[in-house]
Amino acid sequence: MAGRQAPPAGLEETQIEQILARVGPYTMVSEPAIRFVCEQAVAMVRNGIPGSFVECGVWRGGSSMAMLLPQRAAFGKVERLVYMLDSFEGLPPVTVRDGPLAAQWKQGGDPTNYLDNCRASLEELQHALKTLGFSSENFRIVPGWFNQSVPALVPQLQREGIALLRLDGDWYDSTMTCLEHLVPLVAEGGVVIVDDYYAWDGCARAVHDYLSRHDLAYRLRSLPAWQGAYFIKKPHRDRFDVL
Repeated sequence: MAGRQAPPAGLEETQIEQILARVGPYTMVSEPAIRFVCEQAVAMVRNGIPGSFVECGVWRGGSSMAMLLPQRAAFGKVERLVYMLDSFEGLPPVTVRDGPLAAQWKQGGDPTNYLDNCRASLEELQHALKTLGFSSENFRIVPGWFNQSVPALVPQLQREGIALLRLDGDWYDSTMTCLEHLVPLVAEGGVVIVDDYYAWDGCARAVHDYLSRHDLAYRLRSLPAWQGAYFIKKPHRDRFDVL
């Protein structure tokens, strides 16, 4: 297929295809974005970037599974714990910062993708992880709204650090809560993926407000077909020959 990403070092294309098939029923995320998660999960371990993996907004768990499955495929076991945070009650209310399209979506303006306000059950996630052969040693599920669950998790993550952080909170307040509390815990060289950067005004606003508020020069980079954005935690550019 033209334009397809090469598999991450240590994984065969057949393994990537198997991962895509396994996570497909559990995600709304596009194939290129799932491939990127797989790539980064392997790269963080292989490159020795310290810390656990964290996803805020897991829905049915597909992207979190795309952090677990490549580790097992590349290294024979799960090397990094994956934290999975979600309300399991759908999305919270929108605010004016989230923009008119978000308000329209909340009122049912996009019935195909509304999916019961993006609600998924904790039990469904637990069953899927068990079916894929993962144990409680491989992951932690953290239920609750981000304004409560994220600050409560900070002391634990301060001890472990974060190597890979994926944000899928859609709205301004949810995204800002995660940025403020978790980005400081990401190791230098770690990666922060922002799923909804192009999808929702509030998410984009939160990213720009956070970077500006803290005078950070992190460069935003686009995933293929605008299926999200990411940045590498790096305080400044340090080589003339590398962008």
